[in-house]
Amino acid sequence: MFPEEKTMKTQKILILFIGIVIAIGLLGLSTWRQWNDNQETILERMRPIPPIAAFNHGTWINAIAFSPKNPNLIASAGEGNEVKVWNLNNTDSLELMLTNHPTNESGTSGVRYITFSQTGEWLVSKDFWMIAIWDASSGERINTLETPSSTGVVSPVNDYLAAGTRDVKLWDISNPNKISELFILPVKMGEQSISHEEVSVKSSNYNSWVKHHNATVNQSFKTIDFSHDGKWIAAGGQIYDQTKKRWTDKVKVWDLQSKQLFKILEREITKDLVLEKYHPDIRTIKFSPDNRFFAIAGEKGMTIWSLPEWNIYHEVPEKSIRDIAFSPDGTMYAVADVKGVTLWSVENLVPIALFQKGGLIGISVIEFSPDGNTLAGGGYGGVLSLWDLRELNEK
Repeated sequence: MFPEEKTMKTQKILILFIGIVIAIGLLGLSTWRQWNDNQETILERMRPIPPIAAFNHGTWINAIAFSPKNPNLIASAGEGNEVKVWNLNNTDSLELMLTNHPTNESGTSGVRYITFSQTGEWLVSKDFWMIAIWDASSGERINTLETPSSTGVVSPVNDYLAAGTRDVKLWDISNPNKISELFILPVKMGEQSISHEEVSVKSSNYNSWVKHHNATVNQSFKTIDFSHDGKWIAAGGQIYDQTKKRWTDKVKVWDLQSKQLFKILEREITKDLVLEKYHPDIRTIKFSPDNRFFAIAGEKGMTIWSLPEWNIYHEVPEKSIRDIAFSPDGTMYAVADVKGVTLWSVENLVPIALFQKGGLIGISVIEFSPDGNTLAGGGYGGVLSLWDLRELNEK
């Protein structure tokens, strides 16, 4: 065979290969679009399930939490400095009101996080500046901790509190009267945990001095979650990329036993083509209670990883998602987005129920009760809505 013939044959094989790759890609895209269209069609045909109760919190709701010992008790918090505890068995009045959440001289920025302790005996609330621990029966404030940060979370298996914006710090709050400093999670892989020694750096967001460790000035987290076996902790936010000369959306995951960073998940930040600005993407991160999945949700949709392999299990791109929550048994997940609140099957990835259609006054935070019988949602309108899942669970 002449060299020219060999070259032509090679070119034909290469063209054929490229054609096959393009065809497979187009088929995959078509299949995904068809799947997505089918799910949207199913949702459009669904009739919204009405709530079994609705409580008027009064201001924009930023956070909700169920008591682990009494699934009828649910706390709501948001703009202002009040935390309200409601009882599903008494829809006429408040169960408890926690007033005057502490803050510093800059003033409150609204309570952003609440959770009950494992025993349900006390409750943790947090605005940007301060963390408060309350007696869940009397509403008496037990202790406070000043730590400027955008988020906070309590471990579901021990009384570790994690909070941070530049740093991710951990405290032992098993004795709420005496909070003990533990450590600051390392910034890079291969590094050890950092002590609580701090330096003051000016915050561009709040025009004041914020204390954090020098090594962490190039990261800014706004959501944190523990895995439900207490093995891992993850923090999502923005890390400054020295190569790209801009902030990028990333999630860092640490092993709590070794206190080392072992995984970094990255997402591209959404760019406003008109204003030429990059908008942060990550709104929330969640581990499933059965420790089989990890999810990131935000402006650019949702990605779910299967654990412990950390393989991508499911993606929903190009869809702004406000919050995601996994059911206690890990078989379902709820999504709050501009179209409403929907419940999905984890195994089949098909919609199960529609609870509320979207709108400007929509739901921005959602949470399952610990027994899996109730789904709660709250947001811009200041109304805490609760839906009964027992009939769905029986199907």
